[in-house]
Amino acid sequence: MTYKSVALNSFTPVSKPTIVNNVEIDGHVDGRPVVLRKMRGGMLMPAIGTVLPLSMGTGIVTGYRDEMLVVDVVEFNDDFMWIDATETNIYDAEGYVAMLNQCYRSSIQSQRDDFTRINKSEVTERLSEKNMERMLACLPMPEPTEIVVGFRGKFLQPTDHIVVQEVVAERESPSERRARIKAERALAKRLANAMLEDADAPDDVQADIDAEFAELDMDF
Repeated sequence: MTYKSVALNSFTPVSKPTIVNNVEIDGHVDGRPVVLRKMRGGMLMPAIGTVLPLSMGTGIVTGYRDEMLVVDVVEFNDDFMWIDATETNIYDAEGYVAMLNQCYRSSIQSQRDDFTRINKSEVTERLSEKNMERMLACLPMPEPTEIVVGFRGKFLQPTDHIVVQEVVAERESPSERRARIKAERALAKRLANAMLEDADAPDDVQADIDAEFAELDMDF
């Protein structure tokens, strides 16, 4: 599967469980099956460069860290105010971002220290040039206004771009088709059982479910 950036409004979700090449897909983009890239808490992965509204201002996605978003705050909200738990410190937007940025930098420095301890030379007690390059590439220090954030719910505009994995639909043999249909049937049954676990289905709903499973039981 390959990753690509697509507009959110170009994505069409599937209406029922669908498996392509043994992968359960989330929907289609321009008729091609895809899986949504998701991060912590089910957050969709916005493409690099996406502009996001923040309580403290406006940010631009610059990267990803620990299944969260790295965002560079480019505009500050003059009305923002944050009070710490002790109620002794009050921060405006710039001050709050600076505090979060320092926490981010401390986390990066801690990981750099661990990397150095594990990979340093026993003779010089320093990193080799190659290992230094590896560390700097994998653990870059953030810019002064970069912070790590997460979102829940709908936070993207329809025209914003998200990251998806495209599933290449190869031509199926009869046996592969039967295996796919069997997997889809099992998945559909699990979902149906989960929904109906605590209540009996009305007769018309149960009839539709039975008919759907009967159709999937057909031989090919």
